[in-house]
Amino acid sequence: MVKNLLTTLLIFFSFHSFGQETNLKIGALNNGTFTITESQKNLVKAFEWTFRDGTKVSEIGIEQFNQAYYLVAICTNQNKKRLAAVNLDLEGIDFILRDDAFFKTCSAVACENCSFFVENNKIVACKCESTGTISNHCHYKLSNGIGFYNNVIRAKKMFEE
Repeated sequence: MVKNLLTTLLIFFSFHSFGQETNLKIGALNNGTFTITESQKNLVKAFEWTFRDGTKVSEIGIEQFNQAYYLVAICTNQNKKRLAAVNLDLEGIDFILRDDAFFKTCSAVACENCSFFVENNKIVACKCESTGTISNHCHYKLSNGIGFYNNVIRAKKMFEE
């Protein structure tokens, strides 16, 4: 009997741990307008914690590049502009952040105004938008977004009221 009980508990816990939700609702599409429904304070903290270098977020929003949607943050670090984007999925009218999303950054190195470069509905690089600069160098970085995803969950738990 104890053996059957232990087996049942083991099966229950394995389903519970592997069956946990792996996505978060971040926003919604309302009459053609992108609205963030998650606490902006949580999202700002998640971006700043993911950078771990003193980067500060000045603005966040949901943006569409071709047929893809991203949660985008405009940031600064050491008086230089930095962009961050995390891909979102649109399910019905909800924007969903998945634990397997990608975290993409674009940092101004020798360019005043860098922006994301999109190809085939994906952010694939950065480009310099300023024409009067000596160099047009922007630094693009792609990384797994699980850290950002976990930081959103951490912020939600930390700032729950």
